[in-house]
Amino acid sequence: MGDTALNVYWQGISLFLFFFYTEVMGLSATNAGLTIFLASFWDGLTDPWMGGIADRTRSRFGRFRPYLLFGPPLLGLSFVLTFWVPGGLPAAWLPAYALLTHLLLRTLYTVVAVPYSALSARMTRASDERARLAGWRMQGAALGGLATALATPWAVEQLVSLTGDPRLGWLAAAVLMAAIATLLFALCFASVREPAEDDPAPPPGGALRQGLRDVAGGAAMLRRNGPLARVLIAIVMASLCLTMLSKTLLYWFKYAVGSEAAAGPALAIAPLTLLLLAPFWSLVARRSSKRTAWLLGCAIALPGYLAFFLLPMRDASDVYLAVGAISLGTSAFAVVFWAMLPDTVEYDHWLTGERHEAKVFGFATFAQKAALGLNALLLGVLLDLVGFTPGATQDTATLAGLKAIMTLVPAAGVLITAAALSAYPIDGRYHRALRDRIQGQDRAP
Repeated sequence: MGDTALNVYWQGISLFLFFFYTEVMGLSATNAGLTIFLASFWDGLTDPWMGGIADRTRSRFGRFRPYLLFGPPLLGLSFVLTFWVPGGLPAAWLPAYALLTHLLLRTLYTVVAVPYSALSARMTRASDERARLAGWRMQGAALGGLATALATPWAVEQLVSLTGDPRLGWLAAAVLMAAIATLLFALCFASVREPAEDDPAPPPGGALRQGLRDVAGGAAMLRRNGPLARVLIAIVMASLCLTMLSKTLLYWFKYAVGSEAAAGPALAIAPLTLLLLAPFWSLVARRSSKRTAWLLGCAIALPGYLAFFLLPMRDASDVYLAVGAISLGTSAFAVVFWAMLPDTVEYDHWLTGERHEAKVFGFATFAQKAALGLNALLLGVLLDLVGFTPGATQDTATLAGLKAIMTLVPAAGVLITAAALSAYPIDGRYHRALRDRIQGQDRAP
């Protein structure tokens, strides 16, 4: 339920916010990209800090669960404000409003998402169980993404037909998504229990000083933890490059296919594929290795990107087929990333004798979100470079440039992630050896 709720927000931002900024709020592509970049970078900076705060939290609800109770209502409100265009606000002030509301949204998302993500490392320390848990989590995330991708364009279209105002349509859709996500977080809080606390309460200290120590400690962690560094390189390149396709599909359907409404099924293909294939990729990771599952996903996705670039793709059914082929491969990445990350916690535990679940997850989400911010900034610049003008008819050269952005940039990202993880060392046998060494350290006087 928690991953379903988080992905309602995440997909709302990833799939629709750039389009909303340019086509509804009226920002230029560069301003839209800059706004998302700054908010994402801020979001990334706060992740390690939040990880340190969550690691030091002690309460009757546990270490991480309190954030699932108090954070979601404020997160929902900030999501609604992000998709609201205030009437009467001068156009010159809209970029500032977009940035402020997006900063608020990203801050509150961090407050909820980092402690929630760290729960998986607390709930079990067995590598195989984590792979299975990652599969279930990604199915929940896919369900949230699927519902958001299908429901949002439909709801906006229905409400615009009633009101004649796209701004009201997007606002109402945001209210609906926020209400559903808040309810799901409440159910998640009520149904999840943390294991008994086995670490002593941390010493008190200033939040600023401790936060700076957390950031410095995270940098040191990356220097010593090779597997974590490889995983972060992979997720950075996946976030920077692969999301170009999902962010631009709405534009392709509107300006190349000629039917903005037809984009809904295309946007739903990736989460639907993840929902169906998450158990398969979890099985591949357990039976073979997580590295093998990732590399197999790369081998499937790469031809799909190249086919999209080389073929005309002016018919909606052709786009659906190409996106489906790509999604068969990219569905592996979400499952494998969240299964690899907890194993790097054990690797660091073996090196240092200390566990830092939330800090590891905080730095991982920092890397992911910073890359997504760069992705938005790069997309805005590239759209301007190929001559894209929001709301205008796009010429052949502009559409060719748009297609290159959608496909060749992700294809390069697939190749780089494969190179980064080709030497990832932690498989089932390696992880069992790590656990044995850690237990030996714990028993040592």
